[in-house]
Amino acid sequence: MNRKMIDSFNMRKFIKSIGILTAIAILGTGCEKIIEEPAPKGVLAEGLSSPEITEGLVTAAYHALSANVINPANAFTGPVTNWVMDVRSDDAYTGGEGAAAVEYSGVPQMERGVIFPSDPESDGLHVPLSKWRNNVIGIARVNRAISSIKALEAEDYPKQTRLGEMHLLRGHFHFLLKRDFNRIPFLTEEDNPSEVSNTEYTSEELWGLIEEDLLFAYENLPGPGEIEDGRVNKYTAAAYLTKLYVQTEQWQKAIEMANVVMSGPYSLLPEFEDLATIEGENGPEVLFAIQFSRGNAQLNGAVFPNHNWSNLLNGPRGPYTGDGFYLASQNLANVFRTSEEGLPLFDTFNNDIVTGADYTEPLDPRIDFTFGRIGIPWKDAGVFDETWIRNSTFFPEGRSGKKHILSPNDPAINAPGTGPHAASGLNYIYIRYADVLLWKAEALIESGGSLEEARDLINQVRSRAINSTYVQKLDGSGDAANYVISTYDTPFPNQQYAREALRTERRLEFAMEGHRYYDLVRWGIVEEVMDRYFEVEVERAPHLEGEVLDFNGNQIYLPIPQEEIDLAPELYSQIDGY
Repeated sequence: MNRKMIDSFNMRKFIKSIGILTAIAILGTGCEKIIEEPAPKGVLAEGLSSPEITEGLVTAAYHALSANVINPANAFTGPVTNWVMDVRSDDAYTGGEGAAAVEYSGVPQMERGVIFPSDPESDGLHVPLSKWRNNVIGIARVNRAISSIKALEAEDYPKQTRLGEMHLLRGHFHFLLKRDFNRIPFLTEEDNPSEVSNTEYTSEELWGLIEEDLLFAYENLPGPGEIEDGRVNKYTAAAYLTKLYVQTEQWQKAIEMANVVMSGPYSLLPEFEDLATIEGENGPEVLFAIQFSRGNAQLNGAVFPNHNWSNLLNGPRGPYTGDGFYLASQNLANVFRTSEEGLPLFDTFNNDIVTGADYTEPLDPRIDFTFGRIGIPWKDAGVFDETWIRNSTFFPEGRSGKKHILSPNDPAINAPGTGPHAASGLNYIYIRYADVLLWKAEALIESGGSLEEARDLINQVRSRAINSTYVQKLDGSGDAANYVISTYDTPFPNQQYAREALRTERRLEFAMEGHRYYDLVRWGIVEEVMDRYFEVEVERAPHLEGEVLDFNGNQIYLPIPQEEIDLAPELYSQIDGY
């Protein structure tokens, strides 16, 4: 499942499996429409249990990770990168044309708080609907693959390994649904979707069912040396269990699973920029990545590159002919300010405004790997300037995200016959080793464990940033900005300080990777952080004037799409407040 495999062997299987899935899953809409199970339940139709077909179904399940399961447009509003959720946080603006934007209207609504269960004007590009369907179709594909694997009689087929892979993917898709919608159905290969309600299980029971899938994967998957790159393995499962246990505040279990990962063949990449390169995408830091490539695949009669379409809208103008969506907020830019000693400014970071190359105060060097700033070089494509900004009236600084976008000069960025754009063959890293280090640090801090060990783990992440090659001026005469960063060299004085250090480090390290909103929710601080954010940010970003997210109500979670409720009114119940 690495790039070479996708472009040759597995992509051929994927194309074939798409033909099968067209009748089985991909044309479905509501849960009960996605899986047309023949009677009796759980028995595959004749001819769907050969090794070739089974492997095609497994590949199709992996492909569902891309969010490109209906057409590329659904990846715009239900993206794997989760940028449409980042705009609900203090990290990002929607961008585009600004407050008057009507294109992909579901996305500006996410930022402005006018979120509805349905959007008849969106032509199917409604964020809740796209995110719901992308994941439920993924679950349908996984369950079809599991049924095929179980029905298969082939001694040389790695049945337990493939079952482990599929259980992990099923846990993943349910995890995403649970995190976005809270009240969800849980679907296995034995369930009839027309009988499964989104109110059948409590929240705790749902997390337990997801844990069961991930534990099955952990117990049945081999290590990375025994399975192809790009497939999930035992350490992927351990890392995902760490993520689950942190999400559910099971701190000791999180520490134990983090230790499993840390005992394996993983490490931080030496250069922060390597996380955004083809060379580093399946490297030693990567525990779970969504695989993309330049290869073409046929989907519903059309041919699309197997690119990360989640990013298509997010490139700047200039060399990308980009749409200018997903811009770093001023608040995020300011959080990269450091003291003269190189440490974050927990309480005062927002007292100054970080601009472009004219800003000379100390900054964490990760700022210019994370988003573009006026006057600062953009990879090898020249200097980011005003002409790259789609709407300088609303967004004068521009600050387009860089992490998931290759240089326009990289051969992996374009499909044949197309111009440079932000959708490329670069993988999206969903879990990386830095996650595990900081999750363990968080578990230690929150459980009353060793603050010294937590400090060491945070310092490991900061040390990579310190030792990375900084962004240079275009003429090569020196650093592009006044980069000053250091480790925490004295013990944390108390738990609260350690917590601030950990949470700030996660924001700096993972900025514009689609995690910030979810962190705020699971920490239980989304209301206070966002109230404080809007109070100040509206003066700097006038497009935020008007309605804002009601975090005192029920808008922490997305509404169940009305289209799904209409398809199964006896099964689905809407979240209160929508």
